[in-house]
Amino acid sequence: MSSDISLPSYNPPRIHFTNDSTSVKYDLSMKQAIHGIPDQLRCISIPRIFNEKYQNVNSCKRFFTDGSRINGSTGFGVFNENFTAFRKLQEPCSVYVAELAAINFALGMISNMPVDHFFIFSDSLSSIEALRSMKPVKHPSYFLTKIREQMGALVERSYKITFVWVPSHCSIYGNEKADSLAKVGAQEGEIYDRRISHDEFFHFVRQSSLQSWQNDWRDGQLGRWLHSIIPNVSLRVWWYGLDVSRNFIRVMSRLMSNHYSLDAHLHRINLALSNVCTKCGSGYDDIDHVVWQCPDNDASRALLLDTLEARGRQPFVLVRDVLGTRDVTYMGCIFDFLRSAGIKV
Repeated sequence: MSSDISLPSYNPPRIHFTNDSTSVKYDLSMKQAIHGIPDQLRCISIPRIFNEKYQNVNSCKRFFTDGSRINGSTGFGVFNENFTAFRKLQEPCSVYVAELAAINFALGMISNMPVDHFFIFSDSLSSIEALRSMKPVKHPSYFLTKIREQMGALVERSYKITFVWVPSHCSIYGNEKADSLAKVGAQEGEIYDRRISHDEFFHFVRQSSLQSWQNDWRDGQLGRWLHSIIPNVSLRVWWYGLDVSRNFIRVMSRLMSNHYSLDAHLHRINLALSNVCTKCGSGYDDIDHVVWQCPDNDASRALLLDTLEARGRQPFVLVRDVLGTRDVTYMGCIFDFLRSAGIKV
């Protein structure tokens, strides 16, 4: 471990900061204001909406903050009409921590200005939500703690602070400038001193492990069928958040693995004499043959085709493609077809 990294050997105290609602405010109204704007119009419409909403805020009272990570380095930028700043952060560091660092730096700049009402614009919704939360934080990051301390001090001195969420990469001038500064900071900025928490190191180890896993999964020789369906590794199971039965999960997982009780697979592992369908005698006995081709399943297939049409789905799509898009409606139709036809996989 580098000697210039300060790693605390204790758990920081639980932090609870109570905002004075008249002095510290959080404005997330841009979320609703830009809802439904087509992608091709965002860079035209959103700056206009932003300017209309905040045209009465003196530009000297606006601070735009952003964090960035480039080629393994992390930094932040702060833009104001009269001040600009960028810094690099010690690794390990996430963009979230960089966003908080930028806000902390902006508050420090504000504390040296005459008492007034200042606006801090950030495209990090998670950072603003963390600051807005009134719940005690058991293991706050270094900058979350410092920000809350600075906010308390500013409120005592009668400053007013409004945190505003803005969308990123939508041609909002101040946000684009802060983004550019953050990129410079990540690459060539002066190191901004901070204390690195245990949680950040755990996050770094986890991310490194995930990246190594992803590289092995991408470049490996085994499991290429499953890779074509699930190309990206995840700590969450593929059915996370889905309201489906255990049997549905079992069947679809077998199809995803390409290991199931049809002769196409059984022949590969020497448990069947042939990979040809024993029912019709003329097709390669894989899941696509069973679902779309085997005449022995015509009755169940007719019901499947009617159901797909009723649900707005195209028939005769390769089962692998259905699994890859994770179209649960289509997967459910295939599952019902297999049950109706009495096919166990």
